[in-house]
Amino acid sequence: MGKVMKNILIGSILLLSSCAVNPLRNISTEGFSYEGTDIYYKGELCAQMAALEVAYDDGKIVREVTYVVTDEKFNDVAMGVLKYVRDRKPTWEVEVELKKFVKVWIIKNFFVYLYR
Repeated sequence: MGKVMKNILIGSILLLSSCAVNPLRNISTEGFSYEGTDIYYKGELCAQMAALEVAYDDGKIVREVTYVVTDEKFNDVAMGVLKYVRDRKPTWEVEVELKKFVKVWIIKNFFVYLYR
C-alpha cells in the first residue's frame, strides 16, 4: 500500500473516531446545584449519593457513584443528574436510580401493588 493510501486510511479512521456521538450532549444541566453529596434541582433536593465504589474493571481501577432520586417527580430529570455529576467527575462511572411509583390498595384482605 502506498504512502498516500496509508495517510488517507489513517485520516479516515481518525475522522470517524472523532465523530462519536455523546448521548448526553443535548441534556441540560440548567437548574442543578450541589451541596456536599446532595444534588438539587431548582433549589429542591432531587438526588442523594447512595454509594461510592472502587472497582477493578478491564485492567483499571475505576470509581463508580450511585445517586438515588429522592422523589418520583424528579425521574424526568435523572439524565440531567447523570450529566451534572459526570461533568464534575468525568472519569467516574455514574448511575442514577429512579424512584418507583407504588400504589397500594387493600382489596378483601389482599394487598395489590401497582408499579408504573
